[in-house]
Amino acid sequence: MRIETLINTDIAAIEAREWNPYLGISINNKAFTQEYIYKFMDWAASHSKDGAAVLVVDIIQRINNEILGRAKPLAAIEKAFSRAEEILALCKNAHESLALEKKERIVILEWPDIMYDKTFEHNARLFNDAFENEAEFRNALIATTRENLGAITSRLDESQIERLTHYVLSELPEIFAGFNYKGVHYNLNTYPGKILEIYTRLNSLACFETIRDRLLVKGKIAIVEAY
Repeated sequence: MRIETLINTDIAAIEAREWNPYLGISINNKAFTQEYIYKFMDWAASHSKDGAAVLVVDIIQRINNEILGRAKPLAAIEKAFSRAEEILALCKNAHESLALEKKERIVILEWPDIMYDKTFEHNARLFNDAFENEAEFRNALIATTRENLGAITSRLDESQIERLTHYVLSELPEIFAGFNYKGVHYNLNTYPGKILEIYTRLNSLACFETIRDRLLVKGKIAIVEAY
């Protein structure tokens, strides 16, 4: 894989297998083809300390479906899981193409597999509280949503934009702490896009020092932009 940008690590540490890479798949992002997923799995299996993971971000896609797709809540959830099944099929096909020794180092997960971990739950409460009570934090997240949506925002009201912001809000526990699954801390966030920008933006906020001090993190974490 071609690594473009790194935070909290360097190429030498990655080559030395100091991390446990994971790929968080946004199910409506066309960058996540079977070819890209295979490339990640093949690379990650050879560069992981304990193992690597592919994480299908399914249930929180309902937020986008409700607002952008104008779906009713139940239909939004059903649509999210239907699309997730398509992505899971790509993941399983990619996984089947790996050599046996690499297959054994990869797990394929869905969002509910990580969201009930106690560390994740603690950090989710912390970020949700900050969104409700820290104007600087809330405004930075909403600004990020506006930038990501671009011209679409002209068709949305403020309440809809704030609701869409809950998508990235839901991802923050994973972005800032990785996640734990069956005794492994997956801590190298690998993504084909500018996910580093939200990490950098929030870390620069005056209010974020207090949030950071209260985060539960089971060891070091890093982020790479990779293609």
